[in-house]
Amino acid sequence: MSRTILMKLIHLLAGLFAGVMALLSLPTMLKVQGDDFSNVSPYTLETYTIPESLKLEVSGLALLPDGSMAIAIRKGEIWIANQMNDPVSTRYRKFASGLHEPLGLAYRDGALYTVQRTELTRIRDTDQDGFADEYWTIAKGWGVTGNYHEYAYGPQFDQQGNAWITLNIGIGKGPVPEDKAWRGWSIKVAPDGSWQPVSGGFRSPSGMGLHPDGEIFATDQQGNWFPTCPLLLVQSGVFHGHADALEHCRRPEATFDIETPLPKNITVVEAAQQIPAYQLPPVWFPYRTMGMSATDVLWDTTHGKFGPFEGQAFVGEFTMSMILRVYLEKVEGVYQGACFRFAEGLQCGALRLAWDAQGSLIIGETNRGWNSLGHRSYGMERLSWNGITPFEIQRINAQPQGFKITFTKPLATESTITSSSVGIRSYTYHYHSSYGSEEIDRKSLQTTSIQVSKDRRVLTMQVDGLREGYVHEITFDGLRSLDQEPLDHSVVCYTLNRIPKSTHNN
Repeated sequence: MSRTILMKLIHLLAGLFAGVMALLSLPTMLKVQGDDFSNVSPYTLETYTIPESLKLEVSGLALLPDGSMAIAIRKGEIWIANQMNDPVSTRYRKFASGLHEPLGLAYRDGALYTVQRTELTRIRDTDQDGFADEYWTIAKGWGVTGNYHEYAYGPQFDQQGNAWITLNIGIGKGPVPEDKAWRGWSIKVAPDGSWQPVSGGFRSPSGMGLHPDGEIFATDQQGNWFPTCPLLLVQSGVFHGHADALEHCRRPEATFDIETPLPKNITVVEAAQQIPAYQLPPVWFPYRTMGMSATDVLWDTTHGKFGPFEGQAFVGEFTMSMILRVYLEKVEGVYQGACFRFAEGLQCGALRLAWDAQGSLIIGETNRGWNSLGHRSYGMERLSWNGITPFEIQRINAQPQGFKITFTKPLATESTITSSSVGIRSYTYHYHSSYGSEEIDRKSLQTTSIQVSKDRRVLTMQVDGLREGYVHEITFDGLRSLDQEPLDHSVVCYTLNRIPKSTHNN
């Protein structure tokens, strides 16, 4: 190849690269529609411009009263971001430093709170010069040995002012030393700083969220004893599944006790029947179908500013760099519900979520420690609703003989919906110490009838063979709205912990 041709090729590639980078700097439209539809997306994804010197590996987010955002980063600092409504001109200033891997952030009563590895810390600017000058230990005393996997997350404040913390288990075999107390447990810290263990059996519970009714929920990671990622209800006396936490049941403060060894060669459904205190999660996130590494949990409390999903939860996904959506309901006194993909194609792993003052979703990102999809190693993005209703499955409710599915828009009047339009299969998982689990005991289910409501927004399906404790994966084929839009996300996974005895549950 001649030098002239080589140089032309280099310039051509450089031009292509510059064009791609220019496109990447533009707001991302999360929904691409054909010529028959509006070219305006329901949601817009914008990337925050960050100074090159600031490695913004976001590990905590907290909205402040003036509309600015406090941002914790993994290397031990807290920054304040101003002008959050304009991602290009946002300004950053350092507020606090010297922290030990803060993995959460909250604002309450004029102060910031974060959980370092060894303590819950209150941070304040008492002289109002814009920089923190008071670092006050609120609670400490859980075990830390220096094991790299001993992460501590939080806090999540509840409606009574208690601060909730979750603790990773360490990595390694053998007896748990005395100074590793409460690894794999949740902790509730009272306003006076006293604390107590609440539930045990976590592996790596990296996200917590407050349900509008006041309950605390947490995610965990696929791995040993966890067949895939779950969304867990944090309650006193509950065992979430990981055996390493059982070492602490001998302590008088423990809220449950389970004799070991745990049974072998069983499913998670059988484990809930055989192991005292073990509780199935309200939602399983099937591996790859609904992500690989669930993180933060944030309920939609924007009063409609983020679209037609008020009261539902959004969950960060690290490895696949996306956002999931969760609809929960209570059936026979037990939480259960559905998960959906929501927003894909983020620049990096989504670790933390927060609402800004306008009701847009702020996504804090990093891929440190584990790789994630995307073209960047850290950063922050904003997902905003444009006022256009997407065509989605809004919610799904369990029925005594099937499911009731509600859509955000009416279905096309000319479409005939039959059992061939809907595919349903159910499955469960192994409960074992091995890493993860494939889907087991799979069964295809038969839809025996489908009824469409008069407003064409609700499908009621009768299904043969519903199984309690199993994930029911439903796929819709070819559904279109009244405006001929295709369904944005055609797969929903519903964790059916209880089959309702009547339709009055929903």
